[in-house]
Order: sequence, then C-alpha cells, then structure tokens
Amino acid sequence: MFSLLKFEKQRNQEQNNKWFNRGAAGTTTVFALSWMTTIKDVLGIEKVQLDADPLKEKVKQSWLYRKHRQYNDAIQVLQIALEEAEERKEELPITRVYDELANTYYEKNDLDEADKYFRIVIHRLVELHAKKDYDPEFIGVSLKLADILSHKGELDNAESGYKHCVRRQMKVMEEHMKKFSVAHGALIEDRHTVDTYGHVFTDPIALFGMTLEAYANFLINFRDESRLAEAEEYMDEVMKISYQIYGPSSAHTINILNNFGASLILKNRFALAKKYLAVGIDRILYVNECAHMLPGYYCNYAEALFHTGNKEEALEYARKAVQMSRSGDERVRKFTQQFLRDLEKDANKGKPKTWWIF
Repeated sequence: MFSLLKFEKQRNQEQNNKWFNRGAAGTTTVFALSWMTTIKDVLGIEKVQLDADPLKEKVKQSWLYRKHRQYNDAIQVLQIALEEAEERKEELPITRVYDELANTYYEKNDLDEADKYFRIVIHRLVELHAKKDYDPEFIGVSLKLADILSHKGELDNAESGYKHCVRRQMKVMEEHMKKFSVAHGALIEDRHTVDTYGHVFTDPIALFGMTLEAYANFLINFRDESRLAEAEEYMDEVMKISYQIYGPSSAHTINILNNFGASLILKNRFALAKKYLAVGIDRILYVNECAHMLPGYYCNYAEALFHTGNKEEALEYARKAVQMSRSGDERVRKFTQQFLRDLEKDANKGKPKTWWIF
C-alpha cells in the first residue's frame, strides 16, 4: 500500500510539532506526535545563553541543516561544536550538544546512533545535572528511547519505558494539581487557571498528555487487538487534556485527531478511526492554521466512512477533498483526485480496500 500518511504527518509536524524542537523526519518510523506545549526546552533545562558565544552560530547552522534534512551536514557541524564545548569543560553546553546530535540522528532515522547519544544524554542528566527519573528532561528523552526500542523490535522493553513515563508523570501531575487546587482555598475554583498561570500550570499537564499519546500510539502500532480498548482510554484522556490547555477547536487538537485517526486506518481499525476523525470534521473548517490539512483530513474521514459502511457519505467527503485541493499544492491535488477515482471504482465494484492515506 502506498501511504500519504507520511506526507501529511510531515507537513503537520513541520508546522506544529515543537515539543521536541525538531523538524519532520519524512518517515513514520520516528516519533511523530503532535504536542505543541509551552515547555521551554527539549530537555526541560533552561537553554544555555549563547548570545556572544562561538557555539551559537554552529548550533543555529545545525538547525538550518536539519530543517532542510541535510543531516550529515548538521552532524558535521555539531561534532565541531562538541569539540569546542569539551575544550571549555562546561558540562551543560556539552550535554546540550549531545542532545542536538541525538535528535539529529533521530530525525535521520539512524536509530542505533540516536540510541547511543540519547543514552549519553540520560547518563549526563543523572550524573552531572542531578536529574531524577521523574524530571521532564528525563521523561522527554525516555519517550524517544522507548520509540527507538519499539522500532528495533524490543517491544517489551519499549512498553516498560512508556509505562515508566506515564506512571512518573502521573505522580508529578497529581502533586502539581494539588498545589493549584489549594492555592486560593479548597472551596474556591479558578476557572481561568491556564490564563492566570500560563506554562507554569500547563507544562506538567501537557507532558502527561504527551506520555499518554505516545503510549496509545505504541499500543495501536505494535500490540494486538486486545490492547485496543486500552489505547482508546488513553487517547480519550489525551483529548480532555488538549481541550483544557488549547481548547476543542485548536490546531493542536485537530492534529491529534488526524494523526491518531490515520494511524488507526493504517491498522484497519476503521470504526475507531471514524470516532476520532468525526470529532474534528466540522471544527477543522474554522481553524485557519489547519487549512492545509483539509484535503487530507477529509480523505482520511472518507476512508473510515467507507470501511464502516457509509459509502455515499464517504464519496461526498472525497469530492469535497478534491474541491478544497484545487487552489493548493499540485501534489495534493493529484493525490485527492486519484483517491476519489479509486474510491468511486471500489464503490462501484462493492469491494472495499485500503487506499492512499493522508
């Protein structure tokens, strides 16, 4: 099956996936979540101030190379930056350059090298920066390591990693929420906590949502049908968190729905895909940041509809996708047109199959 899921996820991630401070990898192998929280940094550590520092330009140059997927060039620049940081013997800049290297290999889909460098980062966080396994920087790297393990086929070890992240962040969130629930007295509720406290309030909640989303995606992609209800339970909680932080009609929420729905379609779990995609099918029309997603979202929903017996409605959404793509990218326009032709052909034959997916 030729899949356009990769194409659409890449576009979504380039615009919205800022939690990991990374660009699109152009592959479904690496971690492709959609959280765009206000967490300050990929590690959770305050960024090193490089304003009058020779390392600054090298790090910026590596980011530019990564943006254009010139990973070998980025790695070369970061290796030089690492040598300079080590010469200065300043531990935090060294750790940050190691983290940049790890993420570059991760985007490149060089999982062995990414694994090696992320483990170096974990070791340095614990030994040199006194971080614990419940600190956000530890959780962030651990999620990526779990993702790497899952794609190496070490599923039990990967699941242990995801469970650790979920359990630890749940404890953090419980303590975090206690502080805010008693801030003004037990009987007083602040209905605008997000606006009042900003990222101080939302960061731990957003990271908890991210751990749940990562675990749910793992269960869908690597475990059998018996874990489907568990994945659904986690994603329902993810949606509640997204509503609380961003609102029900935000670009972030729409991206979660689209990415998870598309992943379900790839696993032929069409009824559940329809459930999540249906939540955003009308809302997406009113989210300007998601205008580029409309054709793909409609095609995903059309496929879910078709495989759940709603063939006429599926054709209607496929036609709308074609109309919406006319003023957009030529590549998307061709894909939606072909999608509609194949959908019509299979509808006439009465033999459903899996088509291209955004």
